[in-house]
Amino acid sequence: MSVEAPPAVARARLWPLATGTFAIGFGSYVMAGLVPSVSADLDVPVTRVGTLVSVYGFTYAVATPLLTLVVRRLPRRLLMGLALALFALTAAATALATTYTAVAVLRGLSAVAAGGFTPTATVLAARLAPPGGRGRAVATVFGGLTTATVLGSPAGNLLGPVLGYRGVYALVAVLALVALASVLWLVRTPAPVDRDLVGPVPVGPAPVDPSLTERAPGSGRALPLLIAATLLVSMLETASALMVQTYASPMLTELAGITGAVLSVVLLAYGLAGVAGNVVGGRLADRYGAARSISLALGTSALALFLLAPSTGSVVTAVAVFALWGFAAWAMNSPLQNVLLALSGRHGQVVVALNSSVISLGTGVGALAGAQVIAGPGYGWLGVAAGGVMVLAVGLVAVLGRRPAVRAV
Repeated sequence: MSVEAPPAVARARLWPLATGTFAIGFGSYVMAGLVPSVSADLDVPVTRVGTLVSVYGFTYAVATPLLTLVVRRLPRRLLMGLALALFALTAAATALATTYTAVAVLRGLSAVAAGGFTPTATVLAARLAPPGGRGRAVATVFGGLTTATVLGSPAGNLLGPVLGYRGVYALVAVLALVALASVLWLVRTPAPVDRDLVGPVPVGPAPVDPSLTERAPGSGRALPLLIAATLLVSMLETASALMVQTYASPMLTELAGITGAVLSVVLLAYGLAGVAGNVVGGRLADRYGAARSISLALGTSALALFLLAPSTGSVVTAVAVFALWGFAAWAMNSPLQNVLLALSGRHGQVVVALNSSVISLGTGVGALAGAQVIAGPGYGWLGVAAGGVMVLAVGLVAVLGRRPAVRAV
């Protein structure tokens, strides 16, 4: 029987996990800022470059749950190490690729690698959290992903014209190697009180705050449906966001004539606000409950998306609306993870993997749907279409929030 690690030790172990999610997130989200550069370099249309986001998303969606089932008995240090090594290798190969097909294949392989790391890191964060602190622990690990969003798209926009997509992905490879070294340092830190980190572990999180796992009488039979509905919320939110996020750079250029450093400022506003939202969302979930936090975040996201096109009349309003959207979009991540972990019990790792899968499915669907909107009514309708999808997610959360098992989280 293991003894709970001291809080300071547990917090120290979260940061290498956040480093890994940062490297993976940066390699994923930088593509949104590289769309114009990749389009010019490979001589393919912008909408076809957008499908690279879909390739990554769909591959991740299919591979992640299967990978979780196949490798769930591997030691976590080995699984996370192999995943980051493969991610670094695919990034380096992308830096050398010269054709669209090669880049697409490598994007798929990098998605497989990401699927081996992110769900494992998320569940491990929940295991390391003290009672009542799981929201903040998960938010810390997701903070790496959020920060990657802050830097990814603006960095791609700024560095793409200078380094080309090859140079940017060489940088991604370096970041992945740094993350690999950081995670290896984590699992080699002497931790006799937490042997779960160095050997095969059972699926799912360790016991947590009882208030997060209580069930209403008779709710057990409904849990699979509640989990499925929560996963659908996650997919809808992601699809809505990626409809706009994938094409944010060309959209802002088309609608507002924003380019260069000013464009990066707008994208950076989204990301910086997302970092704040990620932190606030975790704290709100711990204090006021996950369902309320999710409803507030999704409702605010929908409002911001409807305001996107009108906001492009000036840089100031564009920055304000993008910041509001970023804050709200990322504030829902930790509360939603908490709901899934609480409902899934000992099957936590599988369900978190499924959530990662549906997030990537939403990424792929959103990128394709955004391309259809651009090809049809045009950039000016991207925010409206995305806001409509977000309203569906808000309605579903309103229904879920009435269930005792969800209200208890």
